Amino acid sequence: MLSRELFWGIESGWVTYLLGALVIAILGYLYHFKIVRWRSGQEEKASINWKDQTLQLLRNMLSQRLLDDQKTWGIMHIFVFYGFIILFLGTCTLMIDSHIGHFLFGNTFVIFKLILNTAGLLAMIGIVLLFLRRYMLKTAKGENNIKTLLSLVLPFLVLITGFLVEGSRLAINTGDNYGWQFWAFPVYPVVKLVEPLGRDAATTAHVLSWWTHMFISFLTITALAWTKLSHIALVPLNLFHQALQAPGRLREIELSEDYFGTENLSGFTRTQLISIDACVSAGQCEINCPAFNSGKALSPRTIMEKMQKISNSETALVGDIITEEELWACTTCGACQQKCPVLSNPVEKIIDLRRYQVMALGNMPQTWQGALMSLQRRGHPWNAATRSRLDWAKGLDVPVAAEKKQFDVLFWVGCTGALIDRNIKVSQAIVKLLQYCGIDFAILGNEESCTCHMARRAGDEYLYQEMAEKNCSVLNQYAFNTIITACPHCYHTLKNEYALPDVQVLSHAVYLRELIEKGLLKIKTAAHPENTTYHDPCYYGRMNGIYEQPRELCKLAGANLIENEKSREKSFCCGGGGGGIWLDDKPGARIFETRAKQLLEKGNIETIATACPFCITMLETAVSNLEADNVKVKDIAELLANQIQDR
Repeated sequence: MLSRELFWGIESGWVTYLLGALVIAILGYLYHFKIVRWRSGQEEKASINWKDQTLQLLRNMLSQRLLDDQKTWGIMHIFVFYGFIILFLGTCTLMIDSHIGHFLFGNTFVIFKLILNTAGLLAMIGIVLLFLRRYMLKTAKGENNIKTLLSLVLPFLVLITGFLVEGSRLAINTGDNYGWQFWAFPVYPVVKLVEPLGRDAATTAHVLSWWTHMFISFLTITALAWTKLSHIALVPLNLFHQALQAPGRLREIELSEDYFGTENLSGFTRTQLISIDACVSAGQCEINCPAFNSGKALSPRTIMEKMQKISNSETALVGDIITEEELWACTTCGACQQKCPVLSNPVEKIIDLRRYQVMALGNMPQTWQGALMSLQRRGHPWNAATRSRLDWAKGLDVPVAAEKKQFDVLFWVGCTGALIDRNIKVSQAIVKLLQYCGIDFAILGNEESCTCHMARRAGDEYLYQEMAEKNCSVLNQYAFNTIITACPHCYHTLKNEYALPDVQVLSHAVYLRELIEKGLLKIKTAAHPENTTYHDPCYYGRMNGIYEQPRELCKLAGANLIENEKSREKSFCCGGGGGGIWLDDKPGARIFETRAKQLLEKGNIETIATACPFCITMLETAVSNLEADNVKVKDIAELLANQIQDR
């Protein structure tokens, strides 16, 4: 009967149990140092939802998020991942068969070996191609040091020696049915290679390959702590803690005399320290980073690698390790967070480092100082603005909340929409649409203050918390059901970071689309459709999944919509987020110019449509700098306001 005896042909095989226990002890000892490093961080205040986080962890791991952008290499990683998962489960099954109940015999054993050998073969193919990618094609990111090399070589040797063990065993003892070797096709060449050597030589080869296989296997287990193979343990641990984190949502922190942001590793939370160690240098963050791709110093991957190498948790991070130029270049667009296969989220680390620089040291780019001072004194960042928050609404008969007290919809205008000439046109277009539809709405007017989305991501957490408390206090004075806003940054903050129970927060894109579906907003087709491309604002698209409604509105307004290559989930930031709109960007490294060139690459583009006041500002500046005078930049509300049907 076809089967396999445990430790077949091996004397004192039981010693491997002792060696296995020793190896596990060594692995635990090595991870002790990592745990000490993690425990030096701040204790996480959020509680663990074991069920939801475990389910999300399994979804992320089993779907292998590396497939998202690099399908070829992602498939190779899947070969390796599932190959070793199957081999591990097969080893456990064999142990159960040997020590608890014998069930692997006959055709069951043949199928069992076929599955394991196929898994091993695919894993070998995956490792070889990943090796070629890194060392021959040289397209993989990260350092090519000895630890990286061993993370590929050791698993490959485990597989090779495993096939040698089985092949030499089959050459000695084929069992009752010689023909079953056909189903062990990955090791069949080994059998044919060893058989001519004779039984004695085959036996020697079997014993040598068996002990070599066990030694390399045990060495590989210890390598889970000291090579890139550590991601096998660290990535699931990080995915478990990060899985339920909403895109772009910053964790709540308590400011105190002891905490004003992060100066060193010990200032991060324990889960953040885990996520730093879990970074695998896949490079997807770098590939999709607008700052990096515009020639700036920032590379999210490099920042994570720098922090991984620090041995002293009290070492100051900003200065010699992370430069100020790197720190302030981030637009917090979230591309690195979205594209990272292990959810390491460099953005939150950068913001924590900014907090210490701004709040503890008073250190920030000079061009930010005026904006933050204006926020403190005037409730908005536009230091040079001379308008009041109600000037834009003169002559439009716009109702104010203080006069109505109760209404259905609150139109949150935002600082830019109320104070900057170009964006006032967008606010007026929205009012025109709301009045056309007969919506019971109001604005806060002079009671409205900045949501401080930008200030928070620039590092001024204190100002954000102060302004958030003030805004929530104002909102609680009135009775309404829905807030709409034309600013994605206000939208994200009101929806995801303010505590607004029983209030629905909608982007103007989603709300206007609903009005059309209800038949309240009637749009006529443009007589002369223009070639239009849509630019996805980061905090509508990437952070909150609003992709379809703006495009539908463009089409309904009669635009001939032409998608650009960097759109939807792959959209490229305009450069205005995270305080970028206040930076004095250098020529040759201007993110907004890089983005404008992308938008104008395809077709004879006449209009760039978007849905964000900062995107409008940045893209209009870029279009002007590029001397593309025939291209207009418009908000989706402006497109609709020009096409409403006469009643």
